Amino acid sequence: MLDSLLIRNIALFEEASIQFSTGLHVLTGETGAGKSLVVDAVNFLCGARADRDMIRAGADTAYVEGIFIIENQDDLLERLHQQSITLEDGQLILSREYQRKGRSIYRVNGMAVALSIYQQLTSHLIDLHGQHEHQSLLHDSQHLRYLDLLGDQEHDSLLQQTRDAYSAYMQAMKEYESARKSSASRSERLEVLSLRQKELRDAKLVPGEEESLQAEKTMLRNAEKITTAIHDINKALFDASGQDTAGMLLMEAQSALEKIVSFHPAFEGISGRLSSLYYELEEISHDLSAQLRDITHDDARLEEVEQRLDLLRKLERKYGPSIEEMLTYLAQLEEELTQLENLDESLEQLDRLQAEYKKQFLQLAESLSVSRKKLAARFEKRVEKELKDLNMSSTRFHIQVEANPANIHEDGYDQVRMLIAPNVGEELKPLSKIASGGELSRVMLAMKTLTAEKNEVPTMVFDEIDTGVSGTTAMTIAQKLSDIGRFRQVVCVTHLHQLAAMATTQYHVSKVEDGGRTRAFVTQLDLPQRTQEIAKMLGDIETQGKSSLQHAEVLLKDAAQYRTKPS
Repeated sequence: MLDSLLIRNIALFEEASIQFSTGLHVLTGETGAGKSLVVDAVNFLCGARADRDMIRAGADTAYVEGIFIIENQDDLLERLHQQSITLEDGQLILSREYQRKGRSIYRVNGMAVALSIYQQLTSHLIDLHGQHEHQSLLHDSQHLRYLDLLGDQEHDSLLQQTRDAYSAYMQAMKEYESARKSSASRSERLEVLSLRQKELRDAKLVPGEEESLQAEKTMLRNAEKITTAIHDINKALFDASGQDTAGMLLMEAQSALEKIVSFHPAFEGISGRLSSLYYELEEISHDLSAQLRDITHDDARLEEVEQRLDLLRKLERKYGPSIEEMLTYLAQLEEELTQLENLDESLEQLDRLQAEYKKQFLQLAESLSVSRKKLAARFEKRVEKELKDLNMSSTRFHIQVEANPANIHEDGYDQVRMLIAPNVGEELKPLSKIASGGELSRVMLAMKTLTAEKNEVPTMVFDEIDTGVSGTTAMTIAQKLSDIGRFRQVVCVTHLHQLAAMATTQYHVSKVEDGGRTRAFVTQLDLPQRTQEIAKMLGDIETQGKSSLQHAEVLLKDAAQYRTKPS
């Protein structure tokens, strides 16, 4: 539910902070004081279209923030999880900033999000119904959902089974269509894949081969240079003539050192190091000679190596940047070939499977349609009874459930429309054709009263739902909103003293002129203040002061008693 609302620079509001609780909340005050601006701020918070004119004069931005307490809302929690958004102490903070240049910034727990994601979240938090706002009851597409909300546990279970069956059928059909498309182009695909398979298999690819061939190519191309260099090195180390070679010079140094070894221990260590150098030179000479034996100037082998490398590079351009990746591609290719070769059998299996899933779905959809028709018959009478309480005693209400197996959806194949005839002798028409805003408000209230216990949206906001009513009807509206408030948080703008008295919490919206500017304020009223405010709503308190106050006290007392009676 909505825990608090912060409004900054919205029209007459410079800044207002409103605390909410459970039950029915009403906003009262003089006409033009700004009561509906609070509802506009909530609508703004929910992501509705904004206008620069709503930004308070002299301000650059408008800002609204709502803090919500989240309880038992699995669908909302799943959406939050999908967006990696976590609750903070069970709270969700939504805010919207609207700049004069026309840009809005939406945040959830301080993190900026896209409007589409933001509106998905707010749709789980607030159900807003304004006199001239978009209303879900006006859209036939929403009527099926309203009807399903009235179902019992058995109906809910049947609805979920139908949705699961639809999902399974859609997945099976998707797989079948994919296989069917593959089958249509299978021969061409088989030919292409077979040619690629042959080309890669014939290449007899070996991991690491390219690096080995590249090294061999380098040796073959430079065989003469390498041979000459090795001969020169060996000549410098151990020439056959034995004159002035590194080996001979080391031997001479060793011979000279031996003459003084006995004179100091350090000379013995140096002698050992000279011996090691000599033996290291011998090993180097032997290793170079061994390399020399393996080096040949073979033009035929060089051509063979270069041709093999050219082939590998050609294949790499087509199938992958390395032999390892080409071998991986070959394995994938062969797997696809196997699937294509067995495609006819797979296609038959998928066709049988999707037909079976469709059969299961249609059976469940038929049962669900029967359940809906029974629900509709009961619901019609209940709505008419509610409307009678709301001074629409002549109203006929009908729920049209049309089964259309050719137009399936996740909730079955029913199309549901709610029709109404407010006056005797009139034909039943869709709710969207109702001309009177007052009639639409009362139909909406009747629907909300009947679905209050199952409606998953925790907060309902009504803007002047009491339009065009008074007397007994007004009291009935007050009681029905109070009844809804037992299950959902309700916020309502009203001019009716009956509705104001029935509220759990009452706020007074006022405006003052200060320094040439007008500012609006929202004040939560205590009991004495409520008595005064309701007395004003009853009439001229200056001439009827005592009687108005007494009447207000009686209204508040009666309302308190009504709220405590069992539901």
